[in-house]
Amino acid sequence: MSRSRGPSGGAASGKKLPYGHLTGAAENAVEARLKGDSTALTRFVMVLQNKRIPLRGLTLGRDGEGLRVTLLLEGEEDNARRYTTLLSGLEDVKQIEATKNTLQVALVKLSGEEDWRGSAQAYGVQAHESGGTIVASGEPEAVEEWIASLDSVEEAIRLGPAARPGNGGD
Repeated sequence: MSRSRGPSGGAASGKKLPYGHLTGAAENAVEARLKGDSTALTRFVMVLQNKRIPLRGLTLGRDGEGLRVTLLLEGEEDNARRYTTLLSGLEDVKQIEATKNTLQVALVKLSGEEDWRGSAQAYGVQAHESGGTIVASGEPEAVEEWIASLDSVEEAIRLGPAARPGNGGD
């Protein structure tokens, strides 16, 4: 397996880069709940594409209430509010709001022995091991920096960032 270091740099670059360095733009998380099925999701994604909404990330989930989409929008907070207002008018959108906090979830497999528990705590990352895989979560920047600090990463899969439920907008 190849070594995955993500946007914070690491082994390949020889230096650590700040989170979000690829664009230099601020990120604003928006969580949308869609009514319907994959057709609703398709229409929603087509609007994102057609309106050229500047996305840095999109995470999709399903719960008892339907589809949940978390968008990481690039740019200033005012632009994110405008896009949120635009998207709120879509017929498939049940609810949409800006969220203040996001959560990064990552699955990490190490190739050697390493004190990942101590380093996770030092970076403020919650982590536990399950079946030989480390499940880590925390602030996106902290999780990326923690993964970049590990020397024996065999594989890293990122499942977020996602909005934290209950920490809605203003």
